[in-house]
Amino acid sequence: MKLPAYKHLFEINAGFDQVVHGLAELRKNDAFLAKEFDRYSALVKETRAATNSYLIGVLERAETREAGRRFGKRWEREQREELR
Repeated sequence: MKLPAYKHLFEINAGFDQVVHGLAELRKNDAFLAKEFDRYSALVKETRAATNSYLIGVLERAETREAGRRFGKRWEREQREELR
């Protein structure tokens, strides 16, 4: 898997962290209902977990395929070298 995919995953998580932090800071203001921020924060954390689960699952499958492909190439090369 290419580095940009991991960079985007990092950026997505940084964005979720910013939202959680922003909600926590706004929750301190008496003008807002704290229970609403608790609910929104829980929703953001749930969404972050679901998003990470999906993205990491796709990345894992891609990395596993790449590892298998590279292993196959190495194994074939080693077999050819042993015959020499």
